[in-house]
Amino acid sequence: MRLLYIITKLIVFPGAYLRGFWEQLTCRLLKLMVEPGGYIRLDEACGHVEHSLAEKQFAAYLMATGPGFMNFNMGMAFFLFGYINIFTLGVTRFDSIPLYICSLVALYIGVSLLCCLFPLTEDILRFWDIAYGGYAKKKRVAGRALDGVGKVLGFPFAAITRLGAFLEKNCVIFILWAAFLVWRFLSL
Repeated sequence: MRLLYIITKLIVFPGAYLRGFWEQLTCRLLKLMVEPGGYIRLDEACGHVEHSLAEKQFAAYLMATGPGFMNFNMGMAFFLFGYINIFTLGVTRFDSIPLYICSLVALYIGVSLLCCLFPLTEDILRFWDIAYGGYAKKKRVAGRALDGVGKVLGFPFAAITRLGAFLEKNCVIFILWAAFLVWRFLSL
C-alpha cells in the first residue's frame, strides 16, 4: 500500500508539493521544528514535511486543518475553471486550442490539489488526543482544554479530517477522483 501511496503522490505532484509548502509555512508560523529533506520523499510522508508535534490545542488544530484548507481553496478554483470550461461550456480543441489546454492543465492542477487535502495521521491524532482524549487531563497545556462549545464546533472538522487522512493514506481519494474524471470524459 505504501508503494501505491507514493506513486499516487508522484502523479499528483503539484498538489503534494504545494501541500508540503503550506505545512512548512504553518510550522514556521507555529514555531515547530521541521526536519530537512524536502516535500517529496519516497516514504509515507511524501507530500508532507516531517515536524515536531504541536503542544497547544490551537496549534494542533491549525497544523491538522490549515494546509488542507489552503489546498482546498486553490484546488477548487483551478478545478472549477477547468471543469466548467470542458464539461459545462463544452470547450474542445476545435474551439480554441490554448483555452482547451489551459482548461486541461487547470483541471489537473485542481484535482491534484484536491487529492492532497488531509494531514499526516499523526497530526490529526495529536489534535484529537488534545481536544477529545486524555492528553489535556494528563498535561495541562498552555491555556485551557477546549471548552464544551469549542469541542462541539470543532468536532465535525476533526472527524472529517481524521476520516480523510485515513482515506488519503490508503489512496481512496485519488481513486475516487480518477474514476470521476474517467467517467466525465467518457460521457462527453
